[in-house]
Amino acid sequence: MTTLFSRRRALSLFAASAFAALTVAEAAANADAEAEAYIARIGKDVLRLANAGTRGKATRNKFAVMLSKYVNLRGITMASLGTYQKQLPPGDKDMLNDLVTTYAAALFAWYVDDFKGQDFVVDRTAKQGKYLLVYSKIVKSGGADEPIVWYLSPQGGGYRIVDLSVLGVRLSSAMRQRFSDELKKSKGDFKPLYAMLREAETW
Repeated sequence: MTTLFSRRRALSLFAASAFAALTVAEAAANADAEAEAYIARIGKDVLRLANAGTRGKATRNKFAVMLSKYVNLRGITMASLGTYQKQLPPGDKDMLNDLVTTYAAALFAWYVDDFKGQDFVVDRTAKQGKYLLVYSKIVKSGGADEPIVWYLSPQGGGYRIVDLSVLGVRLSSAMRQRFSDELKKSKGDFKPLYAMLREAETW
């Protein structure tokens, strides 16, 4: 009787564990599918904007709206300051965020031809620490496809883009290097950094 009970208990525990593992796997699969669908929508918007054929300030402004809506540029900006974050005047945070938004949007507008293509395709997802990475590409009619990697963080029942790798460059790393170079030269004075970012308004 004890053996029968033990076997039944072992079987029920095994079944419960298997069900729990299946539930977790299904939840992860659903989360991946939601993330892929989210990025697919954004990617299609980028592709439409690139294929529209517009240039200049109008295109920059459209990219700025898109970046503000989907990307946590404020978080990327603060992280990119590194140890200089403590030296940033509190009253300058909003201004710096606006300057970075314009700068990033101007870069996208400058390289807009690289985002042209026939289609936007999501390839796969992968976990990296606390982030969910979505690997995608812009399919070109001629030449190599353009890969884009999106770094997502859960937020409010959905996702927020906290970083991205595009044109072979990770946005946060590029910004951190540029900020560090400017602030080292100026010995922590933020004015030259602001001036450098404002140059994007003339591109």
